[in-house]
Amino acid sequence: MEVTLYAYQIVPGGDHLLFFADTLEKCQAAAIEQRADLRQGDAEDDEIGAMAVYQCTMRLPDAKIMIDALNDHESLFRACVVDRKLIALVTD
Repeated sequence: MEVTLYAYQIVPGGDHLLFFADTLEKCQAAAIEQRADLRQGDAEDDEIGAMAVYQCTMRLPDAKIMIDALNDHESLFRACVVDRKLIALVTD
């Protein structure tokens, strides 16, 4: 079984940390909220880079995938992702 999830870059420009949501609207709203939080905490008004938003097709993990992920042999994301497409950029 496969599911579609949406994810945005928590750190603009980097894919090592992603936030996931079940709809594009929720994902974009969370990214916009995080950008507002980042702007409030930035006293120097540095520009915040664009945050990529992806549509991810994921397969549900079986027992082996879960055991491997829990034992840190590979990330659960890498083990379960079937397809990932860049669909939007969140900017100011």
